[in-house]
Order: sequence, then C-alpha cells, then structure tokens
Amino acid sequence: MKQCISIIALIAMCATLLSFSGCGPNEAAIREIVREELIKDREQQAKPLTLEKFGFGGALEKEWSHAQGVKAGNLIFVSGQQPYDTNLDSKGMPLTDKETGKSFDQQLRTVLENIQKVLANYGATMDDVVFLQGFIDERAGKNKAEFDAAAKVISEFFPKGQQSMTFISVDNLFGPEQLIEANAIAVVAK
Repeated sequence: MKQCISIIALIAMCATLLSFSGCGPNEAAIREIVREELIKDREQQAKPLTLEKFGFGGALEKEWSHAQGVKAGNLIFVSGQQPYDTNLDSKGMPLTDKETGKSFDQQLRTVLENIQKVLANYGATMDDVVFLQGFIDERAGKNKAEFDAAAKVISEFFPKGQQSMTFISVDNLFGPEQLIEANAIAVVAK
C-alpha cells in the first residue's frame, strides 16, 4: 500500500513537472529524477524493520520476557505502565512503594511519568503520543472529586490534548493496591 502511494505521488510530481516544463528538453531529466526516487523507495522498503527495545531492568521484565517500550520504524509502543518506581534495587525490584495507600490521581501521575520515561529513551515526548489506553480498577473513581483530580493530571501531561484516549473499567489489576495501568502508542519522525 505504501509503495502504491509513493508511486502515485511520484507520478503526480512527474506530471506536474512535465506540465511546467512544456515537455521540452527537461523531460529526460525529470524522468531520471522520478526513476531515481522510485529506486530509493524500493530500497527503503526492502530494508528489514529494526526493533529498538527498552526496559528499566526490572525483575518482572526478565520473568515475563517483555520490554517496556519497542520502537518499530517511527512508531513507539509503550507497554502497560503500572504505578511502580522505576528506580530499582540490585534484584530489579522498586526502591519505593508508589502504590499502597496512594490515591487514583497519584497512581495515574506515576503511570504517566513512567510512560514519559519510556518515550524519553527514544527522544520522544508526550506530545508524540497518539493513543493512550488506561485500565482502571473499579474501586477507583468512586466520586467526582477523584476523576476531577485525574483530569487535571491528564491535562498536565497532555496540555495540547492531541492524543486519542480510551479508559476501561476492570475488575482487578496486577497488584492488590493498583488502581490504574496504561499503555501508549507514539509516532515520531524516523
């Protein structure tokens, strides 16, 4: 599909250039430019996709064999981030507990900070996020004040509000005190 779009764009460019050139002596030069661009496009598409993986070095990353983020081309996929401290001890366990006794908006802040850290590894920011998906324990947000506080946290991290977002209520998350987990997809320039 991408190749078809590229070819159509090049043909349109060629037609435009030919119309301005009057189909005179520049026609051969224009055809050569188009041919070179098509060759470059084919070479680019023939390259294998390189995956850049990132992790905090946590014990669960090793145990569950996963990365916190994977960059594929110009897409960054951020794994579900939990409200855990990314500062780890020698065994890969969080140094501080950012979950127990913390409110929904405090846990949300930690989750978004962790997403931000994964993106920063790739030179990306929260402005590059195009999709944010959150899973919220049904115990969270029992009153309007909690959701108002959470909305303020979201606004701090996404002041431009350019991402699409889905939040889903779930029965139970990974940890007994965990109220939220979120993942994200970002798009950056290659």
